[in-house]
Amino acid sequence: MTTTTTTLRLRSGLRTQIARLAKRQRRSFSEMAQALMDEALRIRDCPGIYFADEPAGREAKIMGTGLAVWELIQHYQDVHLDERALQKLFPSLSSAQCRAALLYYAKFPAEVDALIAENRRLGTEGTQAGAA
Repeated sequence: MTTTTTTLRLRSGLRTQIARLAKRQRRSFSEMAQALMDEALRIRDCPGIYFADEPAGREAKIMGTGLAVWELIQHYQDVHLDERALQKLFPSLSSAQCRAALLYYAKFPAEVDALIAENRRLGTEGTQAGAA
Protein backbone atom coordinates (compact mmCIF):
# COMPACT_ATOMS: atom_id res chain seq x y z
CA MET A 1 0.00 0.00 0.00
CA THR A 2 1.39 3.36 -0.98
CA THR A 3 1.64 5.97 1.73
CA THR A 4 2.28 9.67 1.59
CA THR A 5 3.75 11.96 4.19
CA THR A 6 1.37 14.49 5.69
CA THR A 7 2.02 16.96 8.43
CA LEU A 8 -0.73 17.01 11.00
CA ARG A 9 -1.09 19.26 14.02
CA LEU A 10 -2.57 17.49 17.04
CA ARG A 11 -3.63 18.74 20.43
CA SER A 12 -1.07 17.52 22.94
CA GLY A 13 -3.66 15.44 24.83
CA LEU A 14 -4.71 13.68 21.63
CA ARG A 15 -1.09 13.03 20.68
CA THR A 16 -0.46 11.58 24.14
CA GLN A 17 -3.46 9.24 23.85
CA ILE A 18 -2.37 7.97 20.44
CA ALA A 19 1.21 7.47 21.65
CA ARG A 20 -0.06 5.53 24.68
CA LEU A 21 -2.19 3.25 22.49
CA ALA A 22 0.68 2.75 20.05
CA LYS A 23 3.03 1.75 22.86
CA ARG A 24 0.47 -0.64 24.36
CA GLN A 25 -0.07 -2.33 21.00
CA ARG A 26 3.61 -2.24 20.02
CA ARG A 27 2.89 -0.21 16.91
CA SER A 28 4.38 2.98 15.57
CA PHE A 29 2.63 6.25 16.22
CA SER A 30 1.87 6.52 12.50
CA GLU A 31 0.37 3.01 12.31
CA MET A 32 -1.81 3.68 15.34
CA ALA A 33 -3.01 7.04 14.04
CA GLN A 34 -3.87 5.46 10.68
CA ALA A 35 -5.77 2.61 12.33
CA LEU A 36 -7.78 5.04 14.45
CA MET A 37 -8.61 7.26 11.48
CA ASP A 38 -9.57 4.25 9.38
CA GLU A 39 -12.00 3.04 12.05
CA ALA A 40 -13.44 6.52 12.51
CA LEU A 41 -14.10 6.83 8.77
CA ARG A 42 -15.69 3.37 8.63
CA ILE A 43 -17.97 4.22 11.56
CA ARG A 44 -18.93 7.45 9.84
CA ASP A 45 -19.64 5.65 6.53
CA CYS A 46 -21.58 2.83 8.21
CA PRO A 47 -23.85 4.16 10.97
CA GLY A 48 -24.76 1.41 13.40
CA ILE A 49 -21.31 -0.19 13.33
CA TYR A 50 -18.66 0.03 16.03
CA PHE A 51 -15.32 -1.67 16.62
CA ALA A 52 -14.28 -3.80 19.59
CA ASP A 53 -11.18 -5.65 20.69
CA GLU A 54 -11.37 -9.41 20.31
CA PRO A 55 -8.65 -12.02 20.88
CA ALA A 56 -7.91 -12.01 17.13
CA GLY A 57 -7.87 -8.20 16.90
CA ARG A 58 -10.34 -5.41 16.24
CA GLU A 59 -13.70 -6.44 14.79
CA ALA A 60 -16.59 -4.55 13.26
CA LYS A 61 -19.68 -5.14 15.41
CA ILE A 62 -23.36 -4.31 15.14
CA MET A 63 -24.37 -1.52 17.51
CA GLY A 64 -26.53 -2.66 20.41
CA THR A 65 -25.26 -6.24 20.15
CA GLY A 66 -22.06 -8.15 20.69
CA LEU A 67 -22.50 -9.66 17.25
CA ALA A 68 -19.68 -9.24 14.75
CA VAL A 69 -20.64 -8.17 11.25
CA TRP A 70 -18.99 -11.27 9.78
CA GLU A 71 -21.16 -13.53 11.99
CA LEU A 72 -24.38 -12.04 10.67
CA ILE A 73 -23.12 -12.03 7.09
CA GLN A 74 -22.08 -15.68 7.37
CA HIS A 75 -25.70 -16.55 8.22
CA TYR A 76 -26.89 -14.22 5.45
CA GLN A 77 -24.81 -16.22 2.98
CA ASP A 78 -26.10 -19.48 4.47
CA VAL A 79 -29.71 -18.39 3.76
CA HIS A 80 -28.77 -17.51 0.17
CA LEU A 81 -28.82 -13.72 0.71
CA ASP A 82 -32.45 -13.74 1.79
CA GLU A 83 -33.00 -10.78 4.13
CA ARG A 84 -36.34 -12.10 5.40
CA ALA A 85 -34.82 -15.45 6.32
CA LEU A 86 -31.98 -13.63 8.04
CA GLN A 87 -34.43 -11.56 10.06
CA LYS A 88 -36.17 -14.79 11.15
CA LEU A 89 -32.82 -16.18 12.34
CA PHE A 90 -32.19 -13.01 14.35
CA PRO A 91 -35.61 -11.74 15.46
CA SER A 92 -34.06 -9.58 18.18
CA LEU A 93 -32.21 -7.51 15.58
CA SER A 94 -33.96 -4.52 14.09
CA SER A 95 -34.05 -4.02 10.36
CA ALA A 96 -31.73 -1.02 10.90
CA GLN A 97 -29.16 -3.26 12.61
CA CYS A 98 -29.33 -5.76 9.75
CA ARG A 99 -29.03 -2.97 7.19
CA ALA A 100 -25.97 -1.57 9.01
CA ALA A 101 -24.22 -4.95 8.75
CA LEU A 102 -25.22 -5.33 5.09
CA LEU A 103 -23.92 -1.81 4.34
CA TYR A 104 -20.61 -2.58 6.03
CA TYR A 105 -20.38 -5.79 4.02
CA ALA A 106 -21.15 -3.93 0.78
CA LYS A 107 -18.30 -1.50 1.50
CA PHE A 108 -15.75 -4.01 2.84
CA PRO A 109 -16.58 -7.41 1.32
CA ALA A 110 -13.01 -8.72 1.15
CA GLU A 111 -12.47 -8.11 4.87
CA VAL A 112 -15.75 -9.76 5.89
CA ASP A 113 -15.36 -12.68 3.47
CA ALA A 114 -11.85 -13.36 4.79
CA LEU A 115 -13.17 -13.53 8.37
CA ILE A 116 -15.99 -15.86 7.31
CA ALA A 117 -13.56 -18.11 5.43
CA GLU A 118 -11.26 -18.24 8.46
CA ASN A 119 -14.17 -19.13 10.73
CA ARG A 120 -15.38 -21.84 8.38
CA ARG A 121 -11.82 -23.22 8.11
CA LEU A 122 -11.45 -23.30 11.90
CA GLY A 123 -14.84 -24.97 12.22
CA THR A 124 -13.84 -27.65 9.76
CA GLU A 125 -10.51 -28.24 11.52
CA GLY A 126 -12.30 -28.51 14.87
CA THR A 127 -14.78 -31.03 13.48
CA GLN A 128 -12.00 -33.12 11.95
CA ALA A 129 -9.94 -33.02 15.17
CA GLY A 130 -12.97 -34.15 17.19
CA ALA A 131 -13.54 -37.09 14.84
CA ALA A 132 -9.92 -38.29 15.14
